[in-house]
Amino acid sequence: MSRESERLLEAMNSLSDTTLEENVPVTAGKKRSWKKWAALAASLAVVVLGVGIFTGFIPLLGGRAGQSGSGSGGASVFMSYAGPVFPLTLREENAAIEAQRNITLDFAPWVPVWISNQEEANSCTWLTEEERQEVLELHNEHFPEGGRYESSTDILVTDSYTLTNTSAEDQHLTVLYPFVSGLENLEENRPALAADGAELETTLRMGTYAGGFEGVWGADDPEGTTNLVYPHSWTDYQALLSDGSYLENALGPGPDVTGVPVIVYKLTNPYSPERDEEAGITNPTLRVTFSLDYDRTTILTYGFHGASYDREAGVMMQDFSIPQPGQPDYGSKEYYLLVLGADVENMTIQGYANGSLEEDAPKLEGCGATVERYESDLDTMLRQLLPLIWEEAGQEGADFEMYYRAFLEQLLAYGVLSDEPVERYDTGWLEFIEGGMVRVCWLEAQVTVPAGETVSLTASMTKAGSYDFDCTGTDNVGVCGYDLVTRLGSNLACSAQTATLEDRGQIEIVRQNFGFDLEQGTATVTLDPAEEHYYLEVRASGAGKQQ
Repeated sequence: MSRESERLLEAMNSLSDTTLEENVPVTAGKKRSWKKWAALAASLAVVVLGVGIFTGFIPLLGGRAGQSGSGSGGASVFMSYAGPVFPLTLREENAAIEAQRNITLDFAPWVPVWISNQEEANSCTWLTEEERQEVLELHNEHFPEGGRYESSTDILVTDSYTLTNTSAEDQHLTVLYPFVSGLENLEENRPALAADGAELETTLRMGTYAGGFEGVWGADDPEGTTNLVYPHSWTDYQALLSDGSYLENALGPGPDVTGVPVIVYKLTNPYSPERDEEAGITNPTLRVTFSLDYDRTTILTYGFHGASYDREAGVMMQDFSIPQPGQPDYGSKEYYLLVLGADVENMTIQGYANGSLEEDAPKLEGCGATVERYESDLDTMLRQLLPLIWEEAGQEGADFEMYYRAFLEQLLAYGVLSDEPVERYDTGWLEFIEGGMVRVCWLEAQVTVPAGETVSLTASMTKAGSYDFDCTGTDNVGVCGYDLVTRLGSNLACSAQTATLEDRGQIEIVRQNFGFDLEQGTATVTLDPAEEHYYLEVRASGAGKQQ
């Protein structure tokens, strides 16, 4: 059992199925003695979270990459930072291997490509012929010239290494190639690795969330932890990777919660009078209230979206809107309260007419649900609930095991099971624990370099540019940034590093420290390994803008 698992406690007795009417208590199992462990991050005052008429989840602001401005060494700090190109590393340092590196920055995606309206309509193969004709007519209306030019601010990066074996024995290497991505866009960010032109089989190794948290008011609320803050500079990745612990964790097995017991309260078949605006039944809601010791019990939920916490009184309330006829979840939605630690007591259910969490909210009679209480473990319950959350969020691009690990690491590092939970996750609502956020990942592959010979290893990828948002009107609007690091996170000593720019006639350089000179035709430069960070910031040239 993992360290996180050992912090948690043994389960309680089970209870048979019960149908709860409003204010009818559920009897908890026999009380036992419990060890004290990490308390919830609720304050001593009553904290209330909730909504009125509600059709989804309470929104939390997403990640903020940074604020536009000048960074270290003259590079800009962009509002949306795509992260640098990292160097290749070896799983185990090998003194017999010498390396040379050349990285090519190709602006081919900036070259405008003509897309005809007919092509666009024909590509909609899932539509009927009549529907495709409607698409064509719509495009002809918007693009009367018969089509449009499209381009991208992505670039193509080819990161090439010549690996030389200086020993008299074959060297069998485990290579690791890092890149920045979220789980939801792995396919577009994932490099392709090849050795001497042959594609390598790779295993994905995934790091944890690479960012931090801040308050609702950003820099004016430095102690808050409600919103995500994504890395905004290469120095954030420097702090993340320098001591090797981040990679070590990514190469490890991940957390194990199979031995963490939970008491499950499963609510099904919720019912209520139908919504009736004239009668004041605007949002029929079911409120579950119970007693607990906040120092001995932690609550995780699925399906709930309103809550209040009274640590001093030892009371918690969780609620949800009751699906109405015609809604997608009507008759099928299940709701879960997962109890870790000492069991809750004095559970009651009460219906309310409008979803308000105020004390004087109008009660609604004729509400209830079927409640089943049983014992399980955290791993089993998360594997049951996370596919539902993943599907509801519309996420794609990662297999379940990757998503499960990312979710679990986030929950244990920052959620209510953490020693220092953040405000963003202090409701205990599982739907709010993100799994797909920005992180550093590695592709792992096996490469053999014969004695006295060389192998050419190449990583090819599409790399997004960093930028400022158009609506902000900063001096950097229209400027895209691309950067690389020469040795960060790598144990592979490169005797020489060069960079090549293929500008395709599409760009003008705004800022850089590479030394490229488009007017003089200097497109390949030697990099100084003592310079950790190289950056290139460009805008579309006059030729590019004319298209």
